Amino acid sequence: MKKPRVGFVFGVLALMIMTTGCSSLVGGKWAVKVNETPILVKDYDVRVSEAQKVYEKQGMKFDTDQGKEALPQIKSMLLERMIEGELIAQEVKNLSLNSEDAKVKEQEEIIKKNMGNEATFQDTLKQQGMTEPELRNFLMVYEKVTGDVNVNETEVKAFFDKNISYYSQPESVKARHILVKTEDEAKAIIAQLSAGADFEQLAKEKSIEPGAKESGGDLGTFTKGRMVPEFEAAAFAQKVGTFSTAPVKTEFGYHVIKVEEHTVAAAPEYAKVQGQVGQDALNQAKDAKFQTYFDELRKNAKIEYSQGYKPAS
Repeated sequence: MKKPRVGFVFGVLALMIMTTGCSSLVGGKWAVKVNETPILVKDYDVRVSEAQKVYEKQGMKFDTDQGKEALPQIKSMLLERMIEGELIAQEVKNLSLNSEDAKVKEQEEIIKKNMGNEATFQDTLKQQGMTEPELRNFLMVYEKVTGDVNVNETEVKAFFDKNISYYSQPESVKARHILVKTEDEAKAIIAQLSAGADFEQLAKEKSIEPGAKESGGDLGTFTKGRMVPEFEAAAFAQKVGTFSTAPVKTEFGYHVIKVEEHTVAAAPEYAKVQGQVGQDALNQAKDAKFQTYFDELRKNAKIEYSQGYKPAS
């Protein structure tokens, strides 16, 4: 079941992915001051270096035209993350928050688990210009600001009505196919299938699709909008258990399709998803309150940039 992208982790990521432009980055010992607290150039340079290594691990080459164009934007985003991190750190002190709070630790563990492993978690932080203590600070302030947020039944039902598509089961098809270059090849395969040949075996022998020799042409289950239009139209119109009676032409060649399952779209029953909807509605309400709080924090902060570090307007 598809669910809305709302909730605690979404709130974290919303802060992590905002971007701004930036001019060439040069200057003195500090890059920016946040309410008179300096963010040092040397610390900023470390963040940039760590982030670059992660991007390079993912295939980015900063000596290419694309890399040279992306680097100033990445640097600007990293500096903004550091400003946000300092603002949140100051709030932790102002609110006398405790980093050992059980809820904070629990939420950090959930985020780590969602990342898959410790290495991915650390790389993600570096790529986004955050440190683990900064993330923990954010979690502390988020918990403090949103701890009193509640939603009533009317609000939960309204959230469901607005986001009903996220809880619906979309129409889907499970299929295999055999891809060949010419129409005559496809017709010959259809003739073999009509004579009793095994579809999966023919896919392994005849299909030019990469991986077909191992998968037997298996495409798994897909919803509308996932395949090219000609293929999708044929697959969704075809009866379960049958194969194409005529070749299906697409930009990739000629397909012979076998439909194994066809699941119709189904609207959700509110009673069955009410618990999840309630949690999603609560998470969205918390995110909204925190975003308002943080926007106000940023608006009222005194931000002073060193020459060359101020974002382009």
